[in-house]
Amino acid sequence: MAERGEALSEREIEVLQRVAVGESNKVIADELSISPFTVKTHLRNIYTKLDVSTRTEAMNVALQQGLLTVWAPGEAYEDEPREPVAASASSMSTGSPPGNGPASGPVPVQRQQPHRWRAVSVALLALLLLVVAIFIYVQWRERATGAQAESLYEEQSIGDTRWLTSRPIPEAQAGRAAEAVGLDVYVLGGETEEGVSAEVRVFDTGQRTWRRAASKPTPVGEVTAAELFGEIYVPGGRLADGTLTDIVEAYSPSQNAWRRLAPLPQPLAGGLTIADSGFLYVFGGRNDDGPLDAAYVYDPSADSWRPVAPLPEPRTGATGGALTGRLYVVGGSDGNTSQRTCFAYAPARDEWADCPEMLLPRAGAGATVLLNKLYVIGGTEPAGSQAASLEGHGEVLDPNSGIWTVLNLPPELDQWTEPGVTHVETRIYALGGRRGEQLSDATLIYLPLAFQTYIPAAPSDAEE
Repeated sequence: MAERGEALSEREIEVLQRVAVGESNKVIADELSISPFTVKTHLRNIYTKLDVSTRTEAMNVALQQGLLTVWAPGEAYEDEPREPVAASASSMSTGSPPGNGPASGPVPVQRQQPHRWRAVSVALLALLLLVVAIFIYVQWRERATGAQAESLYEEQSIGDTRWLTSRPIPEAQAGRAAEAVGLDVYVLGGETEEGVSAEVRVFDTGQRTWRRAASKPTPVGEVTAAELFGEIYVPGGRLADGTLTDIVEAYSPSQNAWRRLAPLPQPLAGGLTIADSGFLYVFGGRNDDGPLDAAYVYDPSADSWRPVAPLPEPRTGATGGALTGRLYVVGGSDGNTSQRTCFAYAPARDEWADCPEMLLPRAGAGATVLLNKLYVIGGTEPAGSQAASLEGHGEVLDPNSGIWTVLNLPPELDQWTEPGVTHVETRIYALGGRRGEQLSDATLIYLPLAFQTYIPAAPSDAEE
């Protein structure tokens, strides 16, 4: 029980010092790690010992008794030396009895606001960390993706054609595994001058820049790719040592990461990959014994493959796409020569039907479906008068009319094989490939709607 005139304890001196700088009971409790009730108890004991009833009176008596001193305004604080302001004679005339103050002498009252300074310091530190984090992220992003810092690449027309050239691939590359997701075009695996590659190159069609993405865990050549539910699937292929694989890997652009799926029923390379109605199909290809007539469908919900009706004839290096409810497999090789054949698969009936043959035999061509037509670009052509007269063209299939028409290529693109072909909006992109024996780094764009204007016909009087 506190008594009048009794000396203050060290804890009471601490509480009194914080009262002197204007701290509330709650703040004092937080700073001293005690409860607000304990603070009130200490204050009650201080009032009793100093024979006062308010905080103001407690401060006056504490100053008079030398329990607290006040530092002069404007002087240094914290660890810097300070000189106390002497109390006036009148304030010292009622000094405390000897022995009533603490042995260490009066406690200085520092006229500062520690919580405000602490809050400001924390805010500045947080801002600094945020700026540093943003800087590190930008630097990491540029290094991780290999984004090019050049100004916007100016696309160039190729003569009097509907073809444009855009920024080349950073490294010449052949392989038909190219697929678009959003406004980006992904070129996956294939071959470079160094051999079979795991590189994934991404072309930003808006900024016209190339960057790197996460490399494919299993480097492969002789593959095609297809997009399904926002991921790019790459089944099978030829490994660096020449062996064939049944490995299936899918790339997520949103995560910049790969995952492995259920393997193909058998190792193969040169197959055609088509996505349709939530399923993934692989047609043909080759194994160690030659071209295959195999056809498989992958169910992503079950992560499983099953066979479907086989191709009418074995094919490797074929191309095609999905349109009008059917899956088209065109061209390819029978193991000896390139073919003109066209096969159409109906998934609902698990049946194959013939469709109009291409204008020329082709193997290793690329294709994409745009505006309900199948565009076929590149591929090998046999020697002969017919090939000479039509050398260097692609083809377009209109499934409604069943007619193939010529897609003109620039003269420099003859003997073009293994390009990656896909489309973004109404632009068709053809990338890399081989020109004879040389690998290509070209990024070419075809504009199927260039110079076309559609004007709706006005109704006649009879129709009104």
